[in-house]
Amino acid sequence: MAIQKTTRKPKRMTISQQVRQAIEASDVSRYRIWKDTGIDQGTLSRFMAGDGGLSLEGLDAIGELLGLEIVIRKPRGKTPGPSKGR
Repeated sequence: MAIQKTTRKPKRMTISQQVRQAIEASDVSRYRIWKDTGIDQGTLSRFMAGDGGLSLEGLDAIGELLGLEIVIRKPRGKTPGPSKGR
């Protein structure tokens, strides 16, 4: 019996995973994030451990502090169809 290997596309990271990664990659300490954003230390700790979320205001504050922005990428090989409702 032959074993068949399946190839899967790598799963995209969620926004929260990307924010966690950006925090870890930055030179900004969690203490500084707490002081500059006002996000509770416990909340930030749970978020970084993947055990909790942040409010939109908290995400905005971290994004501002770290200079983050969302980039929209078009899927490869797909052309946009006609827009509906216009």
